[in-house]
Amino acid sequence: MNRTNFNLLVLFFFFGIYFALDQLFFAAVQSRIIGFIHNRALAHMVAYILSLLPLLLGALLLKPKDQDTLVSKFGVNGSPALGIGIAALATLPMFIGYAFRFSLIREPDFNSLVINTFSAGLFEELIFRAYFFGLVYRYTRLGFIPAILATSLVFAFLHLYQSQDPMELVLIFMTTFLGSVLFAWLYTEWKFNLWIPVALHILMNLAWMLFNVDDNAAGNWYANIFRFLTIALVIVLTVIRAKNMKIGLRVNRKTLWRKL
Repeated sequence: MNRTNFNLLVLFFFFGIYFALDQLFFAAVQSRIIGFIHNRALAHMVAYILSLLPLLLGALLLKPKDQDTLVSKFGVNGSPALGIGIAALATLPMFIGYAFRFSLIREPDFNSLVINTFSAGLFEELIFRAYFFGLVYRYTRLGFIPAILATSLVFAFLHLYQSQDPMELVLIFMTTFLGSVLFAWLYTEWKFNLWIPVALHILMNLAWMLFNVDDNAAGNWYANIFRFLTIALVIVLTVIRAKNMKIGLRVNRKTLWRKL
């Protein structure tokens, strides 16, 4: 079995184990941990850390193409400061726009805020960008489009719990699907520095949570205007960086479908 097929088999097998355990036991494990530490946000993060174990094992078993460590495989060896700086600049339209258009939430739930911003941004990016997309793209010959499709579809489907209305479900699916593509593209273009999509994910969620914007990921027209400005800004920043450094974009015609 060649390296590409072996790595694909390993990655999907261990993602399947993670997904099954997450669906069956995550809530129960989190509840049990809450009983010990009496903090919902911390229990949520501990449960997520435990759920990552199959993915760590899958990453370790990959046939290496170089001397990558587990840390570099997950992209956490990049600069956190760079990620925070780019994300803070890019999300200014959301924070400023929402401050003018919407009111601050009156009684923020600290646990919900931590879970839906820091925890969601960190662990979703570790699972879906670093492992599911990143390792498939980096350790096989699959190009960007086939590597991103499965990841983004799963990521989008997992957000459909937010509504029962068919039209809203379509909007939620499209919003989260395209968001997944954006985060994967940024992860690739910034030399697999996971802190770029992590910080952007956290701050975009934070802006959404701090103001009375909407109840689900789809949002209303006013909310999406400022969100699209943030997306446009981070894309422009990424393209300008590639041009100034004369390195070109990593996602191009040669890497869209299959890498040589």
